[in-house]
Amino acid sequence: MPNKKESARAKANQSRADKVWSELTGFLLVLAALLLLATLLGSNLGFEKMVGGSQGARVSRFLLGQFGLVAYFIPVLLVLVGVNLVRLMTPATHVKGVAILMLVALWFELSLGYVFRYGHLNLTGSGFVYFSGEAGTQAFYRLPPLVGHAGMVVLLLACGTILLVLLTPIQHYFGGWLRSLFAAPHWLFMRRPAPGQSASAQPQPDEAPQDKPVIPKVTQPQANSEPLKPPVVRSPRMITPGPQKTVKPAPLEGEYTFDRQEYLDLLHVPTREDEPMKDQAEAEHEAESLLSKLREFGIDGTMTNIYTGPVITRFELAPAPGVKIQRIESLCDDLALSLKAERIRILAPIPGKSAVGIEIPNRERKMVYLRQILTSPVYNNLTSALGFALGQTITGEPYCADLGAMPHVLIAGTTGSGKSVCINTLVSSIIFRSSYEDVRFLTIDPKRLELPIYDPIPHLLFPTTVNAKEAVQKLDYVIAVMEARYKEFARVGARDIAGYNSKAGSNGVRRKPYIVVIIDELADLMLTAPREIEEKITRLAQMSRAVGIHLVLATQRPSVDVITGLIKANFPCRIAFQVASKTDSRTILDMNGAESLLGRGDMLFLPPGKGEPLRLHGAYISAEETQGVVRLLSRRYLIQLCTGLLDPELVEPAVNEIIEKDMADVLFEPRGLAAEEKKRRLCTVLPADVVEVLLNNGYYRRLEESMPLPGTPEAEAEEELDELDEFFDDAARIVVQNQEASVSMLQRRLDVGWARAGRIIDQLERAGIVGPYVGSKSRDVLVPNAGELETMLAAQEGKPGEHAE
Repeated sequence: MPNKKESARAKANQSRADKVWSELTGFLLVLAALLLLATLLGSNLGFEKMVGGSQGARVSRFLLGQFGLVAYFIPVLLVLVGVNLVRLMTPATHVKGVAILMLVALWFELSLGYVFRYGHLNLTGSGFVYFSGEAGTQAFYRLPPLVGHAGMVVLLLACGTILLVLLTPIQHYFGGWLRSLFAAPHWLFMRRPAPGQSASAQPQPDEAPQDKPVIPKVTQPQANSEPLKPPVVRSPRMITPGPQKTVKPAPLEGEYTFDRQEYLDLLHVPTREDEPMKDQAEAEHEAESLLSKLREFGIDGTMTNIYTGPVITRFELAPAPGVKIQRIESLCDDLALSLKAERIRILAPIPGKSAVGIEIPNRERKMVYLRQILTSPVYNNLTSALGFALGQTITGEPYCADLGAMPHVLIAGTTGSGKSVCINTLVSSIIFRSSYEDVRFLTIDPKRLELPIYDPIPHLLFPTTVNAKEAVQKLDYVIAVMEARYKEFARVGARDIAGYNSKAGSNGVRRKPYIVVIIDELADLMLTAPREIEEKITRLAQMSRAVGIHLVLATQRPSVDVITGLIKANFPCRIAFQVASKTDSRTILDMNGAESLLGRGDMLFLPPGKGEPLRLHGAYISAEETQGVVRLLSRRYLIQLCTGLLDPELVEPAVNEIIEKDMADVLFEPRGLAAEEKKRRLCTVLPADVVEVLLNNGYYRRLEESMPLPGTPEAEAEEELDELDEFFDDAARIVVQNQEASVSMLQRRLDVGWARAGRIIDQLERAGIVGPYVGSKSRDVLVPNAGELETMLAAQEGKPGEHAE
């Protein structure tokens, strides 16, 4: 049987011959069309025999006699077919061209005949035959009695509309207009779709099927046999997102009205230029060079498969019998020298296969953008609030993970390897699908570079901590929240946060949000307070999963004094970027491999419960894109806070000005640098009383288990709550009587200052009379009537049944 190269060569020769015949036929058709057109024109002037001879004159008289003026379209049809043959257009193009010209001819036949017979011209006899031809004449003597004048008009309009759609730019709008016309009265013709169910299941733009590499049948070679030729390379089809509709991931519990399409519009849309992929010829050449180099070192084998991806190409080699894989591993540097590769990683053996993986970098690498992952079906099928995008596999398939299943992750890598971008990707993809009612973040960044950019979003518990001592206080706060949640879960009989949230809806209790603690540079904290940091991180890692608290630790120095044994034991999930040495790789992964990575997002991801890491190429989001996302979320949140405090028509312009002039930082950092100057600037946009309300209410929404940080002014104010204010009883009666509770109302009715009114509201909340803080809205009053209130007040004073004056 002929081999693949001979068959490919034969096909190429055949295609070249077909091309020559097609071009020659098209050229002859064009010449014939020009000759026919000249003959038709000459027949009107009386010298058709001079142009086409006697046969040309006979043909022209026949065409003009049968079709009239429509005969002049026949040369145009021949020219179109000939040009398409020269340009090697597909048969579908020929059919379309022929159909268009036939419709043109039919429309002219019908319209000319209709006008001349039934119009004002009222031509008959030879005049009618001249314009419409014998065929048109017969048609118009036979069609009107069959379909009538109305049928003729409908037929003419149908032909004209089809021509208009096919020949003019209106074809781009006609289909959508027609669909909307017939879909508008859907209540008349179809059943209304159920809530949450789409009326028509349309595939998303990125749901194109991925081409999988075809694994050929592996045959074990004989000892002295020649190695087989490399198999055909199957590269996955790379998807370029175009204009997309609003992406709707799997629905989560809780209300979240965020416009995700507006979010996606801020992210980079990859183009074909952004996606260089290795072609088949280059991959086969590298495979042959690889096999040749291995034979030089006395290693025989067969190439069973080739996976080409965005950054690397994996060659799967089945060694010949008797070849030890340790010999192949020792040739890593020699193979890199032979192939002129930057770094080569050898995976020996590949888990689940009888082959050795040799991963070679592509000469042109593709950048994986976050938008590609967020619009993929893999991400949209996630149901967890903590689902996030990681990147693409070595075959170009999107890869996502669930932080709730990890439950904690340890990230390490040198400067510039992609560690901080990975954290930005994690945060950005979580806030894309989850509101601040579902997920909250506690960010600690001693470097002050990456995480403070997220301070304006409402998902944070506090502004980003940059001081080591404050970091200890924040970790103490999270531990206190963890203990409070355990007590609450035990009271309602819930085993974990999922069970509690499932019961919260039926019991009328607010759901508990997940808390993600992110520490960007663990080494700096360990240098300042190693014992305290290690103790608190270990305690959280051991106990916090059930109550929905998860840790993400990152460091650029994965040494044993930073990533201690206690920390490693409680962090089963690891992400390793490029590191400096094999020692660092073993520290983070307990194995070699991270030292051979390429940087710029190239990672080894070790999921919990897996023995071997996965090689992934991390998704990229730039600083400009991150800033745009933060502005979008902070703008939406500020509109929510200011609603009810300003006139509705003034809210959005004021918030836009605040965002454009970067004046929102004083709201979440009222004690920062130049705070008074920032407040004065903010008062130029918002009224002073509104600014005071926003500052007193606080920017971030407090947790139900929220307690002040030790040693802060809030902690001192919390101690004052233990002593009830003298206006406590009067305030309780006012809010129950009006069924409304707000600081401004108590300030007016009791004639007290803002700070004192706010303290009374906090005391009413602790006493169970009013509900928690809900942003710009008034607090809910939990006591329905005055009688129940008097009972509560009497119990508070220790005198049941009596009224306390």
